[in-house]
Amino acid sequence: MKLTTYVIHLKRAEDRQANVDILCSQLPGVVKVLDAVDSLQLSTLEIESAFSQNVHRPHYPFPLRKGEIACFMSNRLAWQSLIESNDEYCLIIEDDVLLDNIDFLNALELVLGDSDADSFVRFPIKQKESVQSIIKVDDSITHFYPNVVGLGTVMQLVGRNTAKKLLNISQVIDRPIDTFLQMTWITGVYPSVVYPSGVTEISSQLGGSTIGSKNSFREMLIRELMRPIYRIKIKFHSRFHR
Repeated sequence: MKLTTYVIHLKRAEDRQANVDILCSQLPGVVKVLDAVDSLQLSTLEIESAFSQNVHRPHYPFPLRKGEIACFMSNRLAWQSLIESNDEYCLIIEDDVLLDNIDFLNALELVLGDSDADSFVRFPIKQKESVQSIIKVDDSITHFYPNVVGLGTVMQLVGRNTAKKLLNISQVIDRPIDTFLQMTWITGVYPSVVYPSGVTEISSQLGGSTIGSKNSFREMLIRELMRPIYRIKIKFHSRFHR
C-alpha cells in the first residue's frame, strides 16, 4: 500500500531546511512538506477560536503558549490532509528528526503489517512507557500498548478513522497535543508504541525549539511543582478509564 509522509516544517525555521531535505531523501513512499502554522502569524481571533481553558479533565495546569497552540494546529492540518487523501494511513513527522535508517525501516515494517485506518502508532525517541500488552516482537523491536501514553510527537503513524476522531474532539483545544493524546478516555484513540524506533530529535542542533520563549525562574518553579501532580492525575485516569 502507498505510504505518504507529512513533514511538518515551519518556513521561517531556515536552519531546519537542510534537515528537511535529508528527510525527504530518506523516507519511503511519497513525502510531502506541510507548512506549519506560524505562532507569530496567529491573530487574536484565531487563538480565541482554537483555544479555551479547562475543556477536559484533568485540567491542564499551565498557560498554553502560542507556539503550543500552533503546533497542535499544524498536526490538525496533517490529519485533515490525510482525510482529504485516498490513503488509509500516513506518517506525520517533525522537521527536527534524525533517522537511523536501518532501525527506522525495521520498526516501520513491523508496524505496517498491523496498521489500518484505526491505527495510531508512536515512534518515540526514548522508551519511557511501561508495557501493558505486546502486539508483536521482531528481533529487538517491540510493538506494544503502553500503560500510559508517553509525551512527544516527533513521529507517528495515523489512520484516517483515527484522524477523523482526533479532529472532531480537538476543535477547541486546552493543552499541548502530546498530553491531549494521553487522554485516551476522551479521544477514544489508544496509541501503540514501537521501540526502538530509529528516531532521534535534534532540535538543539537546528537552532532550538520553535515552540516559544523560555520560562522565567518563577514559571519553571511552578511547573516543577505542578507537573508531577498533573502526571499522577493522567496516570489515574489512564488506569481507571480505559
